[in-house]
Amino acid sequence: MKSSRWSNYIAALPRQPYSLLYWTRAELDRYLEASQIRERALERITNVVGTYNDLRLRIFSKHPYLFPEEVFNLETFTWSFGIIFSRLVRLPSMDNRVALVPWADMLNHSCDVETFLDYDKSSQGVVFTTDRQYQLGEQVFISYGRKSNGELLLSYGFVPREGTNPSDSVELSLSIKKSDKCHKEKVEALKKHGLSSSQCFPIRITGWPVELMAYAYLAVSPPSMSRQFEEMAAAASNKSNAKKEIRYPEIEEKALQFLLDTCESSISKYTKFLQGSESMDLDVTSPKQLNRRVFLKQLAVDLCTSERRILFRSQYILRRRLRDIRSGELRALRIFDGVRKLFK
Repeated sequence: MKSSRWSNYIAALPRQPYSLLYWTRAELDRYLEASQIRERALERITNVVGTYNDLRLRIFSKHPYLFPEEVFNLETFTWSFGIIFSRLVRLPSMDNRVALVPWADMLNHSCDVETFLDYDKSSQGVVFTTDRQYQLGEQVFISYGRKSNGELLLSYGFVPREGTNPSDSVELSLSIKKSDKCHKEKVEALKKHGLSSSQCFPIRITGWPVELMAYAYLAVSPPSMSRQFEEMAAAASNKSNAKKEIRYPEIEEKALQFLLDTCESSISKYTKFLQGSESMDLDVTSPKQLNRRVFLKQLAVDLCTSERRILFRSQYILRRRLRDIRSGELRALRIFDGVRKLFK
């Protein structure tokens, strides 16, 4: 209502944020098929719709005079969640309490900025202290947190320029093959530690987590290593007592090859989308529909380009490590052969 103290703030909020919450299933399938962020988006949409249906069944339908359907419907409910996902602020000085902060949530994100909003007890308000000098008329930026490009698109509806986000990462999905002779035992070991037979791990331009390597060891380990399944699964879940990365030299080459194959399979999906994106939507004649598709497609192209870049880097590192292992083995065989001939 106009009489509300929040009226001007609510009126200034975007009517349709560009987060993935507002993409249709067809748009997610069309533009983000190569990226794991599509699964995150579908999960979020399912949660929001499920929450609304639950509330409508238990509360809204039983008290229509308090919750009229023209206001409390799925469209406005989705809009409200979109606003929360894109504007919610955590305040460290208030035990990370979450809040909507009028006007301050209009500050744009920069990957180069390290400062955040926080509550100030002396002024009893939310303050923002800059980490640099700004000139008169210059735009002031804030950090939305150390998020990957996919996470920024998921919640905020934008993708930073390629190579400008030091927190960028791509999720690589690893799976235990159903044809594995120890599939049942490996899956049971994973379940004990809260993991499944198909698991995603973040890869950064600087490398990958030790948990990913532990999962790869488990995926390629032979039946003779069944006693180590539990240890590998614990390390993959980060619940191991070990302080450093576990290593199994006897299967390291297989584990690295497994990661390389998975990485290259993912790269091929990105390449297929990026190559085909130019010919997409040429049949659309409606200007409004065309503008939306061009905008969403460009976001998807920017995301897939940045994620593929990280995978290319990982591919290079994996190939190099495999080459070093194999060249080392070849040298060892030559030395052994030389010694054998000498004694012979």
